[in-house]
Amino acid sequence: MKTRVITALIFGIIMGIFIIPGFWSVHFTLPLLIVIGILASEEFSAVLRNINLNISRINLMLYNLAFVPGFVYLLVNGYKVYSPQAVRVKAIGLSPNVLTEIDGILLGKLLLIYSVVILLLSLHSLFKPLFRQGANGLRQGVLNIAAGLYVSLPLFAGFLLLYILPAGWYLFVLAITTPWVCDSAALYCGMLWGKKKLAPLISPNKTLAGFYGGIIGTVVMYILILVFLIPSLFRIEYDFLTLLYVTVVAIIIAILTQLGDLLASAIKRTCGIKDFSNLMPGHGGIMDRFDSTYFTFISILTIALLVCFF
Repeated sequence: MKTRVITALIFGIIMGIFIIPGFWSVHFTLPLLIVIGILASEEFSAVLRNINLNISRINLMLYNLAFVPGFVYLLVNGYKVYSPQAVRVKAIGLSPNVLTEIDGILLGKLLLIYSVVILLLSLHSLFKPLFRQGANGLRQGVLNIAAGLYVSLPLFAGFLLLYILPAGWYLFVLAITTPWVCDSAALYCGMLWGKKKLAPLISPNKTLAGFYGGIIGTVVMYILILVFLIPSLFRIEYDFLTLLYVTVVAIIIAILTQLGDLLASAIKRTCGIKDFSNLMPGHGGIMDRFDSTYFTFISILTIALLVCFF
């Protein structure tokens, strides 16, 4: 337990170094996605060798960093990057509508750039084993693509949160912290009241009580943010309908967060391991720390885009 606590404190400090300066410029937070992409490619390629899937670490890294060409495009073309601090000032001084303003054309361009990069990588990942092994290489090729997209899509979602949405940095922080709260609530509720297993064939320690506890913990967190943090940050008032909406969103995100954890557990069980690595003693590897966050990035981005466009 002592080791877990010390590791958690160190991890929290490192996360703060990446995230807190992002309040003044999201450029400071972007390296976090790059670090996750690099370390995850190393861990995932090593783990997959346990089931005779020789997926190149470099190949996985290229997938995970497929958002970087979009970032280069932003810099080369001189696009103005949202400053979370400036967005907050505008929301207070002008109108909260500033938080939902989005450049749809730029979003489309970044999606296109990412799609082209992923298409090229996927063609290489699919046809390289086919040319080498014939039809027997089809399984390898398909799994290459699946493994590449597993981390790449969430990291791209995190990139879009930072650079497309005016309030993206705040949502990015929310996406990082939601799994911590959800997992902690699930853990304690499972320890206190857990009897019936949630998915014993995937993760024997997870219980229905823990699953519902994770949802309740996330809902409480989101309501507290709405009631106490949002008004002070952006001077936005809330009503009962907003409270109901936030509750529904919290439930959806909590469920998807825990599904992300279950998917990671299924991958580890298939590969016959407990953790992806021992990078953080007592907590596993970088993929163990962010397995739930992968789904959270995507779900929060999707909901935010729906709010902005509809």
